[in-house]
Amino acid sequence: MLKFLIAAVLSLTVLGSTSTAWAQEKAPDPTVQAEQRSTLQTATAMINYGRSKADPLALLAAVQMMVSVQSRIEDKAGQEMNLGAVLDEAVAMADGDALILARADSLRDDVETEYRGGCYWEYYCDWYGYCEYWYICY
Repeated sequence: MLKFLIAAVLSLTVLGSTSTAWAQEKAPDPTVQAEQRSTLQTATAMINYGRSKADPLALLAAVQMMVSVQSRIEDKAGQEMNLGAVLDEAVAMADGDALILARADSLRDDVETEYRGGCYWEYYCDWYGYCEYWYICY
C-alpha cells in the first residue's frame, strides 16, 4: 500500500510539473499582445478619420494594419468587423483612381484568404477534479 501511495504521489508530481512548464512555454508574449492592441487602436482611429474626411488612403492603410495583426477584429458593438465593407467604402471614395482600386483589390485578397483566429489559455477542470491548461483557438 505504501508503494502504491508513493507511486501515485510521484506520478502526480511529475505530471503536474510538466503541464505547468508546458503552459509557461506556450503563454503569449505580453509585448506582442500590446503591440497588436496598439495597432488595432490606431487602425480604428484611421478608419474613423478616413470616413469623416472621405480619405480612401486612410481606409486602405487601416485595413492593411488590421490584416497584419491576425486576430479577431471586433467593432464597438462586439460584432466581427467586415474589412471587405471598409474596402468597398474606399473604392466608392476613390472616384476611379486606378492606384487606389489596385491596392484595394490586392488587400481584398489578403482579407478573404487570411485566417485571423485568436488563441488563449484556459484552465479547465473536469468532474473528477482533474485540472489542466487547454490552448484554445477560434
